[in-house]
Amino acid sequence: MQSFVTETALRGAIRNDEFIVHYQPVFDLVTSQMVGLEALVRWPHSAFPMIRPDQFIPLAERTGLILPLTQWVLRTAFGQLATWTARHGDDAPRILNVNISARDLREPDFAAGVAALLREFDLPGDRITLEVTETTALEPGQSITTLHELRALGIRVSLDDFGTGNSPLTLLHDCPVDEIKLDRSFTQSDVVGRTPIAAVVIHLAEALGLHAVAEGVETREQAEQLLALGYLAAQGYHFARPMSAARLSEVIDRGESMTPADPAPGLYAAG
Repeated sequence: MQSFVTETALRGAIRNDEFIVHYQPVFDLVTSQMVGLEALVRWPHSAFPMIRPDQFIPLAERTGLILPLTQWVLRTAFGQLATWTARHGDDAPRILNVNISARDLREPDFAAGVAALLREFDLPGDRITLEVTETTALEPGQSITTLHELRALGIRVSLDDFGTGNSPLTLLHDCPVDEIKLDRSFTQSDVVGRTPIAAVVIHLAEALGLHAVAEGVETREQAEQLLALGYLAAQGYHFARPMSAARLSEVIDRGESMTPADPAPGLYAAG
């Protein structure tokens, strides 16, 4: 972590609304249609082009500032989804994924707070997926209780960065999970050598009835191989980079194509 990221600076950034949210589309590999978005928090800074999440999220976790930061991101993202829905109707993004922390899940009133936001923005729970990183321990007790409370609201739960942690398979049995996201380390340039891992993950997802999304897909070849393995959804620079809410609204308004610029012949059945 860079030395310029301090608790004082982070606290001030939260207080002064210095963060922004960008949105990265998730695509159906068969139809080439955008099927959802992931909300990604960013921190513009006067002295630096952009402070990366891996430079401030760990600090937020250690200091407890992740709690107000998560609330800010949830409110911003939910509000934006409501705005898109009012403006674009059926053309608005259907599903919105938002990252939360294992620390958030340990808060007894976290689910109640999410429920309040759903009511405030008149959003049904089934339009929201909350992602928690697999590498962060999901402790028994309040964390599992909170996950059940969230799912009772209709919200889906996703395990992010799947395949990188040391979590036992009992995690998938004990936790109410709907989706797993294959970590980008298994979809990058050496995807051929890592195919066995990607294959194991998709077979596991299919066996447990879980939705699977491949992250970090950057090339046509990677997309082809993942589709051949059985993955039906993916995100990454091959499809679209994270973009501002305003840019995504322009795309929807103009009816611009949200398909990859260089799709492989025969990769998509339609679109």
